Amino acid sequence: MDFAKNLLGGNDILRVLRIKPFFLMMLSEFFSQLAFNMQHFVLIFIIYGVTHSNTAVSGMILSFMIPAVLFSVITGVYVDRWNKKKVLLYVHLIRAGLLLPFLIPNLHLGFIYTLTFLIAVATQFFVPAESSIIPSLIPKKLIISANAVFAFSIYGSTLIGYVFSGPALLWLGRTNTIALLISLFFVSAFFVAAIKVNSKSKDHLKKGNLTLAKANYSVAREAREIFSFIRKAKKVMHALFMLTIAQAVIFMFAVLAPGYVTTILEAPLESLSLILIAPAGLGLGLGAFLLGSVGKRFKHKWTSAIGFMVVGIVFILLPLASRVTSHGFVQGLNAYLPHFLDINILHIIVILAFIIGFAISLVFIPSNATIQIETSEAMRGRMYGLLSSLIGAVSFLPVALAGGLADLLGVGAVITGVGVLMVLLSVVYLFMIKF
Repeated sequence: MDFAKNLLGGNDILRVLRIKPFFLMMLSEFFSQLAFNMQHFVLIFIIYGVTHSNTAVSGMILSFMIPAVLFSVITGVYVDRWNKKKVLLYVHLIRAGLLLPFLIPNLHLGFIYTLTFLIAVATQFFVPAESSIIPSLIPKKLIISANAVFAFSIYGSTLIGYVFSGPALLWLGRTNTIALLISLFFVSAFFVAAIKVNSKSKDHLKKGNLTLAKANYSVAREAREIFSFIRKAKKVMHALFMLTIAQAVIFMFAVLAPGYVTTILEAPLESLSLILIAPAGLGLGLGAFLLGSVGKRFKHKWTSAIGFMVVGIVFILLPLASRVTSHGFVQGLNAYLPHFLDINILHIIVILAFIIGFAISLVFIPSNATIQIETSEAMRGRMYGLLSSLIGAVSFLPVALAGGLADLLGVGAVITGVGVLMVLLSVVYLFMIKF
């Protein structure tokens, strides 16, 4: 008993969760990401259900990505100068307000795109604020563990949001589901309002407050500062590279996933959450726990590179799952197994999705920790603003093309191509960090 108590007491994840401001931040993060990802996936369900078009889904995702390209660097500059707690609070309230029109039935597709665009604009202030406020809430020695909890909160809520978005539409209907999402944003705002930032961080925020005119004057200069810093900080450059490409791949897979489930797996669209998202979320949760507990022992750049390569390999395997289950070895194995243990394509897909989630955690957690450790408080908002801009810019063309290519060539061919590209990029990255 004493041994277990000492072991748990010495766990960095438990230490970081005992810090009240950080704990409140994670509660807010959980509910806001739950609302945001349910909203995102509910719209994918609605659009694909009406149009049966991968291209239409691409349009929705692009309407979310365009603001990242246009505004994220600028919003990062302002977030560095504003009170980050207030930014988070106001964005929660604004996003809740922008969901109100969805209570109206039979919205035009173009209006849905417009609202998604406006929500994305607000989110460009949220992203740099949520990530850059973490180091001001916890000691530097707990950065890795804090990012593990942060990732677990984000992707755990993403998992729940994706898993329950389909059932929520079936059980509650569209109107009640949207009302639930609005309520979740208000709950997030409540927890943010309860956060007390330490005095040192408050002093920094007060010094950083600028008038609008002065801030406008300094935007270009401060944007140049961040690019100059990145050229000198190789670790940060590598972390940005990994996060940008990995997030672009996730966006592309979000476009392809509905078609993959319905055409290759020949399963109902609503089962996407259980087949792909749930196991991926569990894998990410395990990865986050392991990295949060022992992640300090591993070099961030190597961990990220290995995770990225594993995701690419699994992407190559995804379209081949049906061939694996028809192979003589699997058929022979099923002959000896009880009927309820027969191996089929869904079992293999669930395992592959779990591996994807675990590998993604190896990319996101160490890379985010590197950025937070290597950048100063005064620069983190701009850094995460730049990251959002890079993700939007790099993802724009692949996401725009992914839906059309999937409709033209087939979902399997596109997923395989993405996997091959990821493996090649991971090899290039390994070469970069070695030499």
